Amino acid sequence: MGNTDKSCGRLSEQPPVVELFIHHPNFMQFTEEELNIFSGYCVDKKLAEGEILFSEGECGHAMFVVKKGGVNILKMGYLGETVIATVNPGEFVGEMAVVDGSPRSATVKALLHTELLELSLTKFSNLKKEHPKIAIKLMDLLLRLLSLRLRNTTLKMLKK
Repeated sequence: MGNTDKSCGRLSEQPPVVELFIHHPNFMQFTEEELNIFSGYCVDKKLAEGEILFSEGECGHAMFVVKKGGVNILKMGYLGETVIATVNPGEFVGEMAVVDGSPRSATVKALLHTELLELSLTKFSNLKKEHPKIAIKLMDLLLRLLSLRLRNTTLKMLKK
């Protein structure tokens, strides 16, 4: 007869978020335990294809990490919507709202069925108080990502 203990092997299994992100370049500085703690401060969010995550001008109260699927970042212009970036699994979107508290600078729409982790401003504040080492790693990551995006935007502007 086979093993009837359904918990057998579960201790060695990684939580789903850890499995998704442990080898992603954005999360290489995090340990498995830190990723597990980080994900505990987040809630899962699902979007259908074409569903809007948030719209330009809305108050921002959370940032998101794409788990599966992807989203487009859109800006309205004279000629309608323009895709300014695509955000893929392991990447952040909406982080500016938790950094500076300003309204959303763009609209974000799901490319296809998309799963995200949502980290609210309140939960981010709790993370900073309760796990400052993890929060600092996250803030370092966000600073690098924002810096990279600013450099890329500058290059695009120079090419025009």
